[in-house]
Amino acid sequence: MDLHEKIEFLFQELNFERVILNGTPLLLHGGTYYKITFVKGLNAYVIEFASYDEAVKNMFEDGDVYPISLGEDKLISELRHDLINYYINE
Repeated sequence: MDLHEKIEFLFQELNFERVILNGTPLLLHGGTYYKITFVKGLNAYVIEFASYDEAVKNMFEDGDVYPISLGEDKLISELRHDLINYYINE
């Protein structure tokens, strides 16, 4: 399983719902819309989030950055920690 698949599995494991809004695939949890994007210039994944009204206008707030240099296990671990503790507050 590659890193992208591991990230997808993590969101699924944490009960994020896959939705499409204005043709853009997003993840939904607790009324907040999320997207995670790989940014080549940073060589990192970036999580972004928005309310429904903001997401409709494609106005996402930048969240945390997860550089590939962390290694797969540490990147997934940090992403899991941040999602639980700072984004979905479970």
